[in-house]
Amino acid sequence: MSPTTRSSLYGSKPPETTDETTATMEDDEMMSDQDMLSSNADDDLEQDDNDDHDEPVLQTSAQELLRPLQETADRVSRQVEEFAQALDKFNSSKKVEGQELWRKTWLLMDKYSEIANTSANQVKPLSGSKQAQKNRKSLEGSVAQKERLVLESELWTLTAQLLPCKSPDMVQDTGFKQNSALAELHRYSSNSEIWSAFLDVDIIANQYEMLLEWLQDWKKRTSSELKDTDLDSHTKSHRGQGLWSGGNIFTQAPIKRRKVERAHAGPLDLNGGLRGLHTRKTDEAILVTHMDPDAALRQNANLEPEDEAFEISAWHANWELLRRGNTLEDVRSWWQERNELWRSLVLRNSSPRSDEPINSTWLRIINLASNRDYLTCCKELSEQDSYQTNYEKAVYGILCGNYAAAAPVCKSLDDHLFSLVNELLIERYEDFIAAYTKKLKDPGINAYMVPESTMGEISKYLDSAQNDSTTKAECHQPLKYLQGMLMGDGLATFLVELGHAAAQTAHSTGQSNILFDKDETPVNKSVQVAAQDEDLVRMAAHLQLALQPLGVLEDRESDNAIALENNIINYIALLERHAKFSLLPLYASKLSANRQPRVLGRILAKVTVPKDRDLQMRLMKQYHIPVYRVIYSICDYARRTWTMKLRSTDNNLSPARITEYKDKIVRIRSGFLGGVIDEAEAYVVQAHEWVNYIDANNWGMAVWLMTALFKILLLSGKIAAAKELAYRVDLGKTSLKVTGMNLSLVAMILEAGDVSLEEDGSDEEAERVASPSKRRKGSKSHPLTKATTDRSTLTEQSLVWAHLEHLVHALEILETWQYQADEVENSPRDDRNIMKAAKRELSEVLGDVHSAMQPLLETDFLNKPNDEQEDHDLTEIRNHYLPECVLAYNSALFFGGHAISRFHLVQCMELAQHVAKNDSLTSAFVESKRMQELVTAFAHDSQALLRANEHGSGGSRVRRGKPSAAGGDYGARADIWQVTWRDD
Repeated sequence: MSPTTRSSLYGSKPPETTDETTATMEDDEMMSDQDMLSSNADDDLEQDDNDDHDEPVLQTSAQELLRPLQETADRVSRQVEEFAQALDKFNSSKKVEGQELWRKTWLLMDKYSEIANTSANQVKPLSGSKQAQKNRKSLEGSVAQKERLVLESELWTLTAQLLPCKSPDMVQDTGFKQNSALAELHRYSSNSEIWSAFLDVDIIANQYEMLLEWLQDWKKRTSSELKDTDLDSHTKSHRGQGLWSGGNIFTQAPIKRRKVERAHAGPLDLNGGLRGLHTRKTDEAILVTHMDPDAALRQNANLEPEDEAFEISAWHANWELLRRGNTLEDVRSWWQERNELWRSLVLRNSSPRSDEPINSTWLRIINLASNRDYLTCCKELSEQDSYQTNYEKAVYGILCGNYAAAAPVCKSLDDHLFSLVNELLIERYEDFIAAYTKKLKDPGINAYMVPESTMGEISKYLDSAQNDSTTKAECHQPLKYLQGMLMGDGLATFLVELGHAAAQTAHSTGQSNILFDKDETPVNKSVQVAAQDEDLVRMAAHLQLALQPLGVLEDRESDNAIALENNIINYIALLERHAKFSLLPLYASKLSANRQPRVLGRILAKVTVPKDRDLQMRLMKQYHIPVYRVIYSICDYARRTWTMKLRSTDNNLSPARITEYKDKIVRIRSGFLGGVIDEAEAYVVQAHEWVNYIDANNWGMAVWLMTALFKILLLSGKIAAAKELAYRVDLGKTSLKVTGMNLSLVAMILEAGDVSLEEDGSDEEAERVASPSKRRKGSKSHPLTKATTDRSTLTEQSLVWAHLEHLVHALEILETWQYQADEVENSPRDDRNIMKAAKRELSEVLGDVHSAMQPLLETDFLNKPNDEQEDHDLTEIRNHYLPECVLAYNSALFFGGHAISRFHLVQCMELAQHVAKNDSLTSAFVESKRMQELVTAFAHDSQALLRANEHGSGGSRVRRGKPSAAGGDYGARADIWQVTWRDD
């Protein structure tokens, strides 16, 4: 840990100046409106004056209005990235413990301060153009933005300064020294030695010293050099700048006049007949006759109004010099310039045992050890009320540590905190001096019992300040409220309350509410405001991440883990709004194992560009985030939210109907798949593309996610979305990428040895290939939870996905068939070549239909669920879509039997026989109450085949017939089929 600097002993550094970037501003950085107007006027002298100027003015105005917004966005972007880099570097460094960890944390705070200060220097004042100067709001916004960044930088510095006081080594060291705190002190010890011994044993006093130093430096940095015109009542004193040397000149003149009138050389006596004569002209109040500083109080008389105003200004100046922490040399120099050097003596607290003058702002406190009379005198003066100005009372209050005396002149939260902390520090020092005094009487006393912490007094004041009209507005400023929490040692409490407020704000505004659980814990208004401030959200997150490893939040962490994590999540939500997706894994890695996947899952679902997904994958692996859990969260959340939204908008969801009746003949509905999917469907489908990134050990999870969405899409009739899902997350490609094996249904069949039903007629072999899950019997655990590289097991796990994907493929082929059939029906009837070409295409498509339908006709298609719920879902899908597909397939064969070859009518009969032998298909027709439709369709097939045989011997032509499966009256349009077929 970096050593603690005793500024009270060795002097304090002057406030750091800003970087050179603030000292030099480029004059030609922005073209002024006047220059632009002149330029345009020179270019086009023939135009009217209004024409010359209107357009440039509008252009410049727009540029000036947008420029601050762009600069702010760039600044925020750079800042969040630099903070992330600093945190990442801190985390990636060698694992350290003990004091080295505290040292690195101190350096991290210093780095954050540097980043904020650099950002402040990059905020450029809008002085480049007259138009910008006219935009007062933009100018004020720029100034306010810079002030906030400077304050942030200083707050990081304050945190770093206070950090050593929390160090276990320092706490242990101060505790150890308490047993011998007074041992080295004696009658001849200097004031600085006594002060140093006091700080060695009182860790709270060290904090107070640092707080006072910070408040003094902050006052210096945010205030201009103290001038006479800044002081109260200075204008009423009728003195210009630098005329202080005159003293109380307005009161001095009447005194001289009375002396001349009475020919009196010595001091005048009010009781010598002057009390009724020596008065002010304005109100006839009695004037003093002496010119010493205490004359008005001693004689119970008055100064002239101008001189009273002069005295008020003088005491105000002393208050300001104390408030800014000016050293003795600074104070003497300031008053010497005004020939009023004697006024600086009141602030010095000279002592017969003072050390040589040192450049310290604490001399007024250090010398209290040997000048108790001075302290007693200041206390008595601070409790009197007979002053012309509150500033005089306030000065005495600061010198003796009386907050109540200084409070009336405090104009800001910082003034109050300065006065209060000053009282608390002097109070503790007095206690030590009392122990030292006892030590002088009893040399055997060496130990010192440090008083209990009084930091709670700061917290009490901050609570009351929120209701004080003079400080209420300041307390509601997020960074000022954070400052108070840091000073009052209430950061742990603040972070917990901020976490509650973050969740409440998210749900009340609807912004990023999906990342938080509902929270109804009461929090005050200031914290609610702070939870919505972007700069404070960033600060709180990084403060928490830096301090948690040190254990300073440990007492709060166990009971309030969720609330504390909300602060990290709140910042993650901020990064999301600023599209800083590449930074998300770094901060998500700091969340608990349960909230990591939930938070990332709800955000990364929006990442759709492959290279961005690749980046997220690399980062999640880098920060040791379980990728498979994030992918599960992405898909599961997208699916559930889409499902809830779907059900809330449509209560009549049902599977899609792909067939219809026309003239009592079943036909396939044209375009039953639907058109372009809507935005919500596209979102849920794209979210499932993350399945492509899952690892082989979690292949079962990928299967579960995909089958879950396929089932919902099919049962909701969203066939187009199911088709898109099958295209974007193709089982064959995905399995090859993840497991190195092609686990698609086609690959399963090919891998079985190119077995074909038509070749060997083995129903049993085909059933085994299409349903490898038959090998799973007696398994007690869920089959998808088993991590394996065995192809047989992976194939078994993938079966339902393969069946559902193939069902969607079959539906797509059936729609394509109907489209082609419609094209044939609508083709010119008199062009033989066109008809032949159309029928060839139709024949090819029918072949695709036949191939696609074969797996659907197997006994175990969609009939091997992995659990009870899936059994219910698959049964519903099977009972609806298998009858639909079989009827559609029969319709295609019926149409092909008339348009291509009567062989397809024979296939209709074979299909009837296959359905009759397949208990699963038969059950599906029975459960869906569509068996009558199937029987009727096969009856039409039989009649068509009989008529075809009657007219088809010897290659005859089809003359007339019943209505076609493609729709329309077959008899009315039979002439388009007057083409001879050959059953070769």
